[in-house]
Amino acid sequence: MKKPYLQCFLFLALFIFLTVQVFAQQEKSFKWSMALQNFKTGESIPFDAPIQSLTGEQFRLIVKVSAKSFLYVIAESHDGEDIEVLCSKQMKNGEIWQSEVMVLTEPHGTEFLFIIASLTEQKNLTQRVNALEKNYNNINKRALITEMNSIRSNISRFRESPEKPLIIGGSSRGNREKNQGVEFSGLGTYFKTISIEHR
Repeated sequence: MKKPYLQCFLFLALFIFLTVQVFAQQEKSFKWSMALQNFKTGESIPFDAPIQSLTGEQFRLIVKVSAKSFLYVIAESHDGEDIEVLCSKQMKNGEIWQSEVMVLTEPHGTEFLFIIASLTEQKNLTQRVNALEKNYNNINKRALITEMNSIRSNISRFRESPEKPLIIGGSSRGNREKNQGVEFSGLGTYFKTISIEHR
């Protein structure tokens, strides 16, 4: 009588082990990279610390994925009043996304860019994005920020691989250029925040 239960338990344990291994391999195969570019000079800007900038400066964000994945890019003003979804889409393997040119305007403060790259769709986040685009109000803005904070909190439990410098293709002023970027790999979902302090 006990053997069928034992066989079932062993089968379930083996299934879970194999599933975890497959999932781990899928996560390890996910790589993506990004670069923040000064639009006027074409130079890449390090974003591992708050960026010190002046009102009127122009930037462009470039993101490249090495696997079919989902990309969300959301901008928040210094006071949290203005939330803009710059990107919410499924990306093809090898696809490059570039933001429109972003210009720092008054009032002075710290602007934020939130970048979420994921092998799987963040369905709750997609719903919040769609709700905000359909009805731009404070309730939907707060719901979007709350969902992003939830994703960031969940990801923070996992250790991320070190960021690796690399060259990422991009364009500036209509000319094709190479830009220094950073590559990420090792997790199925990444959350990166870029803060730009301007005066």
